[in-house]
Amino acid sequence: STGEEKPYAHFFFEMGDGSYMAFFDLGENEMPLPSPNTPGWVMHFAMEVESVEKVLEMKQRLIEAGVQTTDVIDHEFINSIYFFDPNGLRLEITARTEEPGYLEKAASEAHDAMTAWTKKKAGMIAAKSGKAA
Repeated sequence: STGEEKPYAHFFFEMGDGSYMAFFDLGENEMPLPSPNTPGWVMHFAMEVESVEKVLEMKQRLIEAGVQTTDVIDHEFINSIYFFDPNGLRLEITARTEEPGYLEKAASEAHDAMTAWTKKKAGMIAAKSGKAA
């Protein structure tokens, strides 16, 4: 898309729902450099599976393949594992666990939560710059 000449292999993996994930191998075995101003856990790609049992199956498959994963993380509405692919991309395998009504309650609270975050963020930026919010 950029016109840059660079040898590469482009791999496509079909997901259970018929969608695909694609990865590039530039043939140099070099991991991309992370952004120095972004924590490593921020940039990631999440893939939903149908059950927590599937998350555990994937965790076991990854471990058997020599890939380090986190323990299962309970986010109150999903359970997830995290790991890095060979290119250094952080990936998440997740399954929903929310109780009935959880998403509706979260949606009804979303505006207030965003307002609170915006206020908190303004305070953090002001404190960092030494100015009053």
